[in-house]
Amino acid sequence: MNFKGKNKHQTKLLIRSCHLCGHVNESECEIERCSKCRKHFLPFSYAGMQTPLNSQQYQAIFKDISDLGEEDVIKGIGVLW
Repeated sequence: MNFKGKNKHQTKLLIRSCHLCGHVNESECEIERCSKCRKHFLPFSYAGMQTPLNSQQYQAIFKDISDLGEEDVIKGIGVLW
């Protein structure tokens, strides 16, 4: 898929809608919380992971945007652009 004006060297952008307030969040890394209401998000790939024991382990389960693929994004909640 090639969009007019998109350079293949540009970074990916993650767009994620908050299910609490409806705010659309944009970031170049996986979003941990809504920038408007501060609601915490689970990472896209949390299934099968053990419950983190501390805040460092919790932050470590959020993937870098370059490690996310379209199959990781939950349809209707987020999109990689």
